[in-house]
Formats: sequence, structure tokens, C-alpha cells
Amino acid sequence: MLYGAGIGLLYAEVDQLRNEPPEWGKGMEGYRRRAASDVGEFLIQEATTEALAATLKRPLDYERCPCRGLGNRLRWALWGSITDPLPNGNHPVAVPRIVGAYAGSFAQASWRPSTDRTRSALINGTASLLIGAGINVFQEIRK
Repeated sequence: MLYGAGIGLLYAEVDQLRNEPPEWGKGMEGYRRRAASDVGEFLIQEATTEALAATLKRPLDYERCPCRGLGNRLRWALWGSITDPLPNGNHPVAVPRIVGAYAGSFAQASWRPSTDRTRSALINGTASLLIGAGINVFQEIRK
């Protein structure tokens, strides 16, 4: 939860610098609203992901590729952002991660001022999955 709050506060700072959404203003009150919104989105995303993972008995920790070669390892990392590698070798669709990403983004879209909430939620949910893919790649190529 502390990690999520920290990430939410960091994103709130980016939103504050971009003045996004502009309806919330540029002062401390605007930052407070952005921080609550971004932390809330992250907490909903994580709670949904964790609950579904527990229910479906899916792993949440990244598992490094047992393969060799940079190309194989990058494919594994990217594939692992949308599938769950199970001990039996199967790779079912990562329902917990995908549903969690969009649950958080649609929840946030419901309280943020926007003319197109669905589009905003789809963009944010997809961005969250892409960030996860980037984290997988980082974990795969680090020593």
C-alpha cells in the first residue's frame, strides 16, 4: 500500500505540472484532489488484481524466463504482461492483471471531470498494462 501511495503521489505531481484535469486548478487543493484520485485508482487496481489472483490461484510475482537469448527473454517478458505463467507450463490470459488495470482506470474516470470518460479509462488502463510490460522487460534484462 505504501508503494501504491508513493506511485499515486508521483503521478499526482505529473498531473499537477500538466494541470490535468484543469477543472481542479493549480493550487494545493488541485494537487490534493489529484493525489486522492491517483492513489485511489492505484488502490482499486491493486485490490482488484490481488482478489482475482487469489480467487483464480494466479501468480502475481514476475517469473524470469528459463530461456536463453535476448529475443526469447524479451518475448517472455512481454507475453508475461498479458498471460500468467503457471507451474504446469500453461500461460492463460492474465485476467487479474487486465481486469485490475481497467477497474482502477474506470473507477478513476467516474470521479474525474471529463468529456469522454470511457476513452480516458481505456487509455489509462492500457497505459497501466504497458507500464507493467516495461517493468517485466526491466526485470528480465537486469542482472
